[in-house]
Amino acid sequence: MSTSGKGKASISTNGVETYSKEALSNEIRRLIIINVQLMTDKMEIEKVRVNLEVDKVRLFDEKNFLVVKRKELRAEIVVLNVVRSFNAPTYGYQNSLLKSTRDKFKAKRPSLFDSLKENF
Repeated sequence: MSTSGKGKASISTNGVETYSKEALSNEIRRLIIINVQLMTDKMEIEKVRVNLEVDKVRLFDEKNFLVVKRKELRAEIVVLNVVRSFNAPTYGYQNSLLKSTRDKFKAKRPSLFDSLKENF
């Protein structure tokens, strides 16, 4: 027969512990708190699992989009390479608005002969 000294007031006889009413209610409260924490953790884990599944689906969709885009770009590269092999001008495929914008930003340099004319 032994008594534990942690304020539980339990008595052990032949491997069976007996508790006082107060110690038993304290032990039940402690177990309830642990159980509530475990249930909270389980719900949090379930939320994380669902979010991971949603992210997984979103990433697969994005990957599939990028695979399709890569195939389109490869096909476009093949077309451009074929066009170049026939020495056809590729500027016909460019947007005319981009062409005019590029012309606006070109630096206008005076001719080398202009400075020679001024000197003579």
